[in-house]
Amino acid sequence: MKRFFYIILLILIIGGFIYFYPEIEWSSPEVDIKLESENIGTRPFDIEIVDSGKGLKNVTVLLSGDHGESILVHKNYPEGVKSDIITIKLDPKKLGIKSGPAELKVSAEDRSRLKIFSGNKTIINKEVNLDLVPPKLDVISTEHYINHGGSGLVVYKASPDTVKSGVFVGDYYFPGYKGNFKDEDVYLAFFAYPHDVKPDMNIKLFAQDQAGNQKSTGLYYRFRDVKYRKSHINISERFIDNVMAPISQEDNSSAGYKEIFLKVNNEMRKKNDAKIREVGSNSKGEMMWQGAFHQLSNSKVEANFADERTYILNEEPIDKQYHLGYDLAVTKRYPIEAANGGVIVYADELGIYGNTVMIDHGMGIITLYGHMSSIDVEVGDTVQKKDIIGKTGQTGLAAGDHLHYGIYINGIAVRPIEWWDKKWIKDNVISKINEAEGEFNSQNEDASPQN
Repeated sequence: MKRFFYIILLILIIGGFIYFYPEIEWSSPEVDIKLESENIGTRPFDIEIVDSGKGLKNVTVLLSGDHGESILVHKNYPEGVKSDIITIKLDPKKLGIKSGPAELKVSAEDRSRLKIFSGNKTIINKEVNLDLVPPKLDVISTEHYINHGGSGLVVYKASPDTVKSGVFVGDYYFPGYKGNFKDEDVYLAFFAYPHDVKPDMNIKLFAQDQAGNQKSTGLYYRFRDVKYRKSHINISERFIDNVMAPISQEDNSSAGYKEIFLKVNNEMRKKNDAKIREVGSNSKGEMMWQGAFHQLSNSKVEANFADERTYILNEEPIDKQYHLGYDLAVTKRYPIEAANGGVIVYADELGIYGNTVMIDHGMGIITLYGHMSSIDVEVGDTVQKKDIIGKTGQTGLAAGDHLHYGIYINGIAVRPIEWWDKKWIKDNVISKINEAEGEFNSQNEDASPQN
């Protein structure tokens, strides 16, 4: 009888094990609080919870501090939910919290039956600092006159907790740079009013602190509309065979003339312009140039900035693009001069621009020299105004020997003629810097550009 009892007991134990084993998991949920620092502001942040076993049962997020303890989130999950991303956005008025030290508590429980009545639980306590006050912004410069497609400069002061600031023109962002005044909280931001942005766009000054709090203020400016030319360019099949097909970098044996043209003039152009934006976004935060920029000696402007070009092949319009620079005509293989002081940041082939050099002049400003026959500088070289960097040519998408010259702010093309103009430089750059120097009496005289 005793033996029979043990057999039954053993069967029950084995049966229970078979029944309950699939319900048991040994690992606890994983919790990842996605904060870039210990500072929490009004910007939302995410908490990611993952359970690789039976799935989540519940998650609770608490915030405790001088205000007491607040339940930010409490969620119960149906069976089968393996993961969740919870977005936390603090509302200081609703929660009654103020800036200062606090503790973020996250607990996540799964559906394991390892503990009979409760699952595995992960608890994370994180010490944080509540920073709920946005940075301060004060515009110092005045008289902001902007041409459509042109450039601007604003001088402003931001509070010491600022970690990122600059100017937004529509969706275009132009960073501010500090370190040019003894007052470390004073910034310079060069910006573009892109040719393809509508005339009535708001320009906003922006600042963000480490906690993600943001402050923005409108920038008052006077706008001058500029009418850009429109033109039609007839493209021959011969030009596509001799010029475009060789630079397309693809097998065009089965491609038609229109297809080859669009691969180069449209697709390659986009890739090249993306490279220019990449280079421009890595500009140094110091002003390496002085005075007006130099137009290539003895050159004549043959194609203007922001010309809208419609391309015609066999009497059919096949593409439309903007010419974002000047074509400067000179004699063949003419020595190319650096427009101003800076550092060579690109010296290589660049698709439609052919052999190309880009010079970083600092604070987002770069100049581009395209279609060169030869390049006489290397990346990292320092150049001064009028230093020779190579010779003109007809590499890339060029019908004849000339220089394609462009100037960019943070990778966005702007009107070169402004930067060639001493009066424009004086009124729109030097006077604003001097104005800030006079107000704060903190700028070294040789740090600002001089004519």
